[in-house]
Amino acid sequence: MTAVLDAPEKVLGSATPRLFTPPLVEGPAGPCGCGCALTPETSLGFQAVTFAEDVVGVALLGWQRWWLIHALELRADGTFRFQTVLTLVARQNGKTHLLKILALYMMYLGKADLVLGAAQSLDTAKESWQGAVDLAEDAPDLAAEIAPNGVRRANGDICFTLTSGARYRISAASRSAGRGLSVDLLILDELREHRDWLAWGALSKTTTARPNALIVAISNAGDDQSVVLNSLRSGALGEQDQRMGLFEWSAPDGSELDDVAGWAQANPGLGVTVSEEKIRSYMLTDPPATFRTENLCQRVDALDAAVDLASWQASRDPQGSLKEVRARIAACVDVAPDGAHVTLCGAAVLDDLRLRVEVLAAWPSASAARRELPALLGKIKPAAVGWFPSGPAAEIGAEMRAIEALELKGQEVTEACQEFAGLVGGRQILHPDDALLNAHISGTSKLRSGDGWRFARKGAGHVDAAYAAAGAVRIARTLPPPEPKRHRARVF
Repeated sequence: MTAVLDAPEKVLGSATPRLFTPPLVEGPAGPCGCGCALTPETSLGFQAVTFAEDVVGVALLGWQRWWLIHALELRADGTFRFQTVLTLVARQNGKTHLLKILALYMMYLGKADLVLGAAQSLDTAKESWQGAVDLAEDAPDLAAEIAPNGVRRANGDICFTLTSGARYRISAASRSAGRGLSVDLLILDELREHRDWLAWGALSKTTTARPNALIVAISNAGDDQSVVLNSLRSGALGEQDQRMGLFEWSAPDGSELDDVAGWAQANPGLGVTVSEEKIRSYMLTDPPATFRTENLCQRVDALDAAVDLASWQASRDPQGSLKEVRARIAACVDVAPDGAHVTLCGAAVLDDLRLRVEVLAAWPSASAARRELPALLGKIKPAAVGWFPSGPAAEIGAEMRAIEALELKGQEVTEACQEFAGLVGGRQILHPDDALLNAHISGTSKLRSGDGWRFARKGAGHVDAAYAAAGAVRIARTLPPPEPKRHRARVF
């Protein structure tokens, strides 16, 4: 008889965001279904859900219903509670579909005379606009209210107009976007791509003269250059602006890449619009920083970061020390391109075959390192010393060759950097949480060459400590393995 195995339970995304601005109203749970007290009297979201499902004829996901109900919350005077709604959600979970429904609801129910959709590229904004037009043309009740010649697609004049006069226009996000317009609903897609405040300054001001305007900014997470997104999110978390709402579907900080629970928190459409298998495939093929922003909706320092900082932070071990394995220490030195910083790092293989890396010394100049390095190495007596002769460390080449240091050059440089990043990602490298090393590791990005990469120096801050650490780890792994500890036989 063949045993029948139970099929694994299907993982579904969370309809409720991990972080969100709670409703103003308190009391017994309303019909929302999430336990909050919102009702059709305190949120237009219920009406928007009915419009989507009964008039447009589309089925909404649970998170989309939740979002409409909470984003369209009302104040006591009947105006929108929020002036700005910031939403973060991982890619491919149905946010474009949600924006189409919102735009149509606001137009057809008389909540917006002008909807303006903006994205970094006009093509992106047009895609959402075209989707809204298609939905309206396919629903008989909506199609009947499209004005004669109400759909214009000419370059520079893309507009969707109803018989009521309500319009939906689009624009690329730029410093001149929307000037001269008074907008009731402003939709900003992919806010993470706003690298300065010029487009936000121009677009957000289009709502100033409208008494009940709503700005909806939606995106997945970004990096340190996503200045607008990061600032708005920080303000919302700090409750600096009572008229700003934050709804964020994201994996918790520090979560593992393969944490399926984190996938569900960042991907509310998991199991419907995006599959667990697809996310797992991305996890195995994408760089960690890319996977975190795109699929876990987590902010990273740099999208092309060379080292997974979550794994680096998780491997902190302030109590440990290289002193315990000082006979195995391999050292490596590197110099910043401007000669204004030099770092000597040490690394050793531990008894459990993990590695530990530490900063042994740092200098503010190559001349200072040149004076002190030989004596310091004589005191430490590392098992081996290395350097990168084809890089900025050439400035101390005479000293390194005098001590017959190992040279890491050519393909070995690429191997050292990629090997280091892989070991960090696998939680195989411990470190003391040193501020200097943390800063240099955080600043690493990839300089690609062919199918490989090394740590970028040009345009980056100092990363000599990262290079020195990677070189030390590389050399430590080539030394003879530590002898296993011998235990005396017990005599009875």
